[in-house]
Amino acid sequence: MPRSRTAAVPAGLLRLLQDPRILTAPPRKNVQTGITRMLELCVGGIDDVLLAAEAGVARIELNSAIALGGLTPSQSLMLQARTAFSGKIIAMVRPREGDFHYSPAEIRLMLQDAELLVQQGADGIAIGFLNHDGSVNLTACRQLRSLLPRTHLVFHRAIDVSVSLPAALSQIIDLGFQTVLTSGGCSTALQGASMLQQLQQQAAGRIQILPAGGIRAANVAAVLQLTGCPEVHAAVREITEPSPAAHHRGLHFGIPGQGPLSCGKTSATALHQLLAALHAAKTQP
Repeated sequence: MPRSRTAAVPAGLLRLLQDPRILTAPPRKNVQTGITRMLELCVGGIDDVLLAAEAGVARIELNSAIALGGLTPSQSLMLQARTAFSGKIIAMVRPREGDFHYSPAEIRLMLQDAELLVQQGADGIAIGFLNHDGSVNLTACRQLRSLLPRTHLVFHRAIDVSVSLPAALSQIIDLGFQTVLTSGGCSTALQGASMLQQLQQQAAGRIQILPAGGIRAANVAAVLQLTGCPEVHAAVREITEPSPAAHHRGLHFGIPGQGPLSCGKTSATALHQLLAALHAAKTQP
């Protein structure tokens, strides 16, 4: 039988998890602050999309190959996701794993992918271009904005390996992007909370700072409080590994570092925990 690993339900969330309204409620404003708390869920396949729709997630970032950090989804996945999911879809455009310094041929491919994904129903594009020295590739970003003048553009976590996050943010604002996805230059959003707060203050409402990186039910309230950001981005994954069988022959087609036929997917349990914790955070006095 397949084996999967999920975290235990954190103490204090069981009552919330038993309330079906938590799993289907749209984003709501905190009655005291007027701030809307919301989750953007990072998904990697059609089953993830269906789970997000079932759980009432308001916005997804659509990827393939999340184990590689997220790559461009196929056109068929985009079309099926648009049919299955009524919320906002941000489509990832990243042609390969690794760094964000792309060749001219790769940039042409990315621009075409972005245009096609929007034509197929994407509400926005997550993308990032850097130069070899870690500065923002202004030329490529301007080409993208010129190609898609009315599309919501997200500069993704490429900013986390830029030479200067504050300098990059200033340029990204000037380039007309609407959102920056970032961990504050650290492995997790919690570790980068100080920088995230600094970027949130620098943005001053001109662009959305969207914290990402290791956000779970156990720490989402702290991330919201420490950064001052009202929304978060998370990929709540679990690894499923089929039982060994002789006909597998020991060949490896799974996730690097995991079992030979391992497969990653969104954890329904972890997603429901995170939604419940987000709900609890936004309803606290």
